[in-house]
Amino acid sequence: MIRPVSPEVSLHNDSWQESRWPPLIAILVAGGLYALLPSNYVMADRWFGWIIPSLEVVLVIVAASAPPRSESNRLRNIGITLAALITVANASSLVTLVIGITQENGMQGRDLTWAAIDIWVTNIIIFAVWYWEIDGGGPKERAERAPGYADFLFPQYQLPGPWTWRPAFLDYLYIALTNASSFAPADSLPMTTRVKAMMSVQSIISLGVILIVAARAINILH
Repeated sequence: MIRPVSPEVSLHNDSWQESRWPPLIAILVAGGLYALLPSNYVMADRWFGWIIPSLEVVLVIVAASAPPRSESNRLRNIGITLAALITVANASSLVTLVIGITQENGMQGRDLTWAAIDIWVTNIIIFAVWYWEIDGGGPKERAERAPGYADFLFPQYQLPGPWTWRPAFLDYLYIALTNASSFAPADSLPMTTRVKAMMSVQSIISLGVILIVAARAINILH
């Protein structure tokens, strides 16, 4: 279990509670985007495009009844597994696009542009979920322990203590957005090897979309 590094923290374990709805809504949006991808860019053709969104709906229904502070390990593992599936599916869609471009198989510029935007936005959303689930052992661990940095060093933790602030999902969504846009963290620094590796994977996917797929799609449109 990861504990705060600095002793200058508030040891008061209050009733702080994070809303589960922002990450659940984000997961539904990611599933919807995947379902909207043209069938040429989905693993195992069109039918597979509905499996992941359907699993997400089931997860959201189950998870909505359990706030993060009372989340079971089984439910968290299910969420992480689903995030992994979406990550693999999104990366495979990017690979399909790159192969299609290199083989000149007649892909339409508009379809390529939409697919590139779809994959890029999904990449941001799903890695925001990853960071939210991983940092400091997950939302339950962050709620139960004293505030302090673990996997990410947020700017709030660089202020004089005692610390009382805790990150929420939108903070991790901001990290994912800046990492996908600039390929580097903005104001929140990765502190552990695992999040550095995850941010590297996210940057590679984003780079593939922006420099390969999007550039080729714009060229076709002209």
